[in-house]
Amino acid sequence: MNRDTIGRAARLRYRVAKAPGLLSRITGDGKLVARGGYSRTYDVVFLNLASTVATAFPFVRGDALPARTPNSLQVLRTIAAGPIAGDPDQQSRQRVPPDLRLPVGEQFALQLQRELKNDWALSVGYVGTKGTALFEPVDGNPIVPGAGRRVDPTRGRSTVRCNCGSSIFHSLQTSLEKRLSRNFSMAAHYTWSAFIDEASDGFAGASQNGDIGLAQDAFNRRADRSRSTFDRPHRFVANGVFELPFRGWKGAAGKILSGWQFSGFLTFQSGAPFAALDGGDPGNRLGGLASTVRANTITGLDLARMPVDQILQAGGAKLFRRVTAANPLGNLGRNVLRSDGIGNLDLGLIKNTKLDESRILQFRAEFYNTTNTRNFGISEGRVNSPNFLNQWGLDGGNRRIVGAIRVVF
Repeated sequence: MNRDTIGRAARLRYRVAKAPGLLSRITGDGKLVARGGYSRTYDVVFLNLASTVATAFPFVRGDALPARTPNSLQVLRTIAAGPIAGDPDQQSRQRVPPDLRLPVGEQFALQLQRELKNDWALSVGYVGTKGTALFEPVDGNPIVPGAGRRVDPTRGRSTVRCNCGSSIFHSLQTSLEKRLSRNFSMAAHYTWSAFIDEASDGFAGASQNGDIGLAQDAFNRRADRSRSTFDRPHRFVANGVFELPFRGWKGAAGKILSGWQFSGFLTFQSGAPFAALDGGDPGNRLGGLASTVRANTITGLDLARMPVDQILQAGGAKLFRRVTAANPLGNLGRNVLRSDGIGNLDLGLIKNTKLDESRILQFRAEFYNTTNTRNFGISEGRVNSPNFLNQWGLDGGNRRIVGAIRVVF
């Protein structure tokens, strides 16, 4: 066993001795290795936090003129030199709390790796990440439900970028790898995971799909803890390189047959989670910081387990109801729906021809999305849009073929 620590990181490695009886089939004779690790890192305060504060009141004043205002430049100069209209305390603000600090990321892993036979290895392990004190935008002066006023009526709209967020990521990661031998190498990886947070973006804003980055109920932000926008429960990737076994051939046959390499990259992945949005905020629960809350669902169907095309076949927008000023919060959870997954195959063909001792002529042909499969992203999520859930209106990608010839020297 050995252990080494670098800053706030620690790694462990232990080679398991041969076990007695049937367990020896698992451990082998020194062929099983256990690895573990833990790290604690600190994120940086990105520049956008400072710029959003610096470009808002009271550091910057914003005014708008009607279109085609005569002598608009002179008018703007006059406005800039004049007093602020209205109550300065009612101006919209962007701010950070006085105790703003660096977010913390903790990573922990435990892996078992077993040599199966020469050049083959199987790995199975757990990998997790915990985020603490993550940046999250919150309404610093929310509207009191039913009162029609803010918590502090003497102040206006306020967005606070605080260390209010947290996240957790759990994953089972497996891999099968073959080192290069007999002109062939490959690797296959499968990850089963869950990623949970309260907000996946440090900046709130209007969004026609996905996550708006702001809790729809400022008095119950915990209700927004759910699947992260980055959650992909299943991901399988396989790649390989095969070189045709004609290396060392001489003469014309060697020039033609040797130096060929064939490669492939296969990806299958779950789709991105998203929410069905109302398209408006009639109850002003977001206080103008974002433009839409989530919609209501009026069906007993398990929408979380249904692909987009099945939801459309079951009724589409008819399965949802818009919110009202009297009932301003939708009952649909955050990121309940999920877009279609990804299936993609890339292939490559390379021919290296040796011209002399120092120069190689290389021909490359690369086939991206070889099967010409359309992989859709997140479709329109607003239930009041006629394009609601129309993923076929998105650019799902297409096949691309790239060819190149170059001289390597």
